Amino acid sequence: MIRAVLFDMDGLMFDTERLATETWMELGRRHGIPVTRELMDETRGRPLEDCVRIFKKHLGQDFDFFKHRGERKRYMDAYLEEHGLPVKPGLGRLLGYLRENGYKTALATSTHAETAGAYLKIAGVEEYFDCKVFGDMVERGKPNPDIYLRAAKLLGIPPEECLVLEDSPCGVCAGWRAGCRVIMIPDLVEPSGEDLERADACVPSLNEVISYLEN
Repeated sequence: MIRAVLFDMDGLMFDTERLATETWMELGRRHGIPVTRELMDETRGRPLEDCVRIFKKHLGQDFDFFKHRGERKRYMDAYLEEHGLPVKPGLGRLLGYLRENGYKTALATSTHAETAGAYLKIAGVEEYFDCKVFGDMVERGKPNPDIYLRAAKLLGIPPEECLVLEDSPCGVCAGWRAGCRVIMIPDLVEPSGEDLERADACVPSLNEVISYLEN
């Protein structure tokens, strides 16, 4: 029986993975840095320290990740200020359904608290989560299971009674390793055969999660 639903954030709740990719690649074009789609795909769902390592692997150990990340963040902040935060279809409906039907909910995102907290407030969904676990609250990030194990513990619900919602292979692996049920809702990376084996279901959007819970 599923008693709790654990949410990833970027690419799952908000269309921020696409924005991050576009702004990193725009920065690359402006500075003549070969930031490729392949590089960005490798970082999906991973903690900050892994992203630093991946960028340096592709662009050289001298690449000043945090300097360029600050500039990239300014591009993205300007976009969000002008256009708002793009919310994935079905998020509000699903959160409302979970609250009305007594499910516990948790956010479990690799994004650090400051940025993730700001996104939740902009989208107006902060109050829907019984607990929140951010990337800077666990020692080992996804694909390790730590973040989902901690979220389940904070909710007081065994992992096997938790449903993880994830868009990335890295996050699917983390939920599977934690012993949770997993639904994959692909965003920018198509699922592999291994992803489909680890996930209990793969659906096109958050709109289908309610049907899964009712079956």
